[in-house]
Parts: sequence; C-alpha cells; structure tokens
Amino acid sequence: MINIDDNCSMYIEGGILFFVPHIELKIDLETARYIVKKRLELCDGKSYPSFFEYHKIKYTAKEAREFLAKEGGGGITAVAFYTPNVASRVFINSYLMVYPPDLPAKFFSNKERGIKWLEQFIK
Repeated sequence: MINIDDNCSMYIEGGILFFVPHIELKIDLETARYIVKKRLELCDGKSYPSFFEYHKIKYTAKEAREFLAKEGGGGITAVAFYTPNVASRVFINSYLMVYPPDLPAKFFSNKERGIKWLEQFIK
C-alpha cells in the first residue's frame, strides 16, 4: 500500500489496483502527475484494472483531467469509477464523453458491482 501525503492511498488486492481518497481532494496538474508517478511505482511495470473511489474528489482542474486522459492511463487495463454521489456521477459521465479513454471505463454506484466488472480484466 502507498499512502500519498496521507490524503489517499493505493493498493493492489486480488489483481485490482484500488485508489482510495481519505479526505476531499482537489486535484491540480501537479497532484495528478504525482498520483500517476506513485501508481506506476506501485505497479512496478505491471498493468492492472483500477477501482477509483471518486466520491471524495472535490475538484479536478482542466489541465489535470487532460493529463489523466492522455498520459495518465499507462499501466491500467480498465477503470471502474465508484461514487454513490449523484453530482459525481454526472461529472464522471461528462468526463468520459469529453475525454473518452482508450480503455474500458465505467461508473458504478455500487462498489461490489464495479469490482465484479473489473474482474474480467485481471490477467
């Protein structure tokens, strides 16, 4: 497990990479680059499906969204965004339309369904 500035953590369990914020995060470009760097270190050259708990992301800057869409997906085979929050769901759906990923990506309001969906991408 990697803790990122005590604000969030990442870990691999059952062949899935989990990203879990501990507080409400605001992600600017510098933070996005740092998170990707730490994720690549954790993955150590391997690719994983990723479960991203999005409900505590308060804001993501446009530059960070563009970076994550274009350069931040290395080492990820699929991504499930999880949030029980309606506003976050609307944002994620909009994000996926504006920045369609080159990998399978879906949003879930049920954590277990998101993890189950990702299991098909475990290598």
